[in-house]
Amino acid sequence: MRHLALLLLGLALPAQAHDHKHEHAHHHHAHVHGQAQLEVAVADAELHLRLESPLEAVLGFERAPRNDKERAAVAALRQTLAAGERLFVTTAAAGCRMSAAKVESDLLDGKAGAGQDGHGDLVAEYRFVCAQPTRLTGLEVRLFEAFPKLRRLEAQVAGSRGQTAKRLTAKMRFLSW
Repeated sequence: MRHLALLLLGLALPAQAHDHKHEHAHHHHAHVHGQAQLEVAVADAELHLRLESPLEAVLGFERAPRNDKERAAVAALRQTLAAGERLFVTTAAAGCRMSAAKVESDLLDGKAGAGQDGHGDLVAEYRFVCAQPTRLTGLEVRLFEAFPKLRRLEAQVAGSRGQTAKRLTAKMRFLSW
């Protein structure tokens, strides 16, 4: 929840002044294969999402790619994560559009891959702007379709209606607030 509070604080800062570049280095959830975390912040007309996941859950390995097939998998992952509006579908009546996406991982950034502990992670952040923010009441999370190795997602939501947490799975992929 500490990071969620920091994320909400970041919403108050101008986008160009808030640098998330090294933020993921300061806060890590437990690295559990098949499980990821999603933090959702709703403020005014904006929806901010932060996904933290072991690379194994979204890529199948956590080290530098060793062959063309694995290099193609890394490229496909980068492309899939860039299309946040396909991974996170907002309430249609809210008229939300993705306005920014940022994905960070040593492996995707062309570095070695796994960290010193042998585990590789990624952080993906998305910002949506909504034309009718009062009609934004939820989110369909389609990560399970895109990443079959992902078995559960621990989600936390903070917004004007308070805070809530929910465990999402392939069968229960809707987050409401």
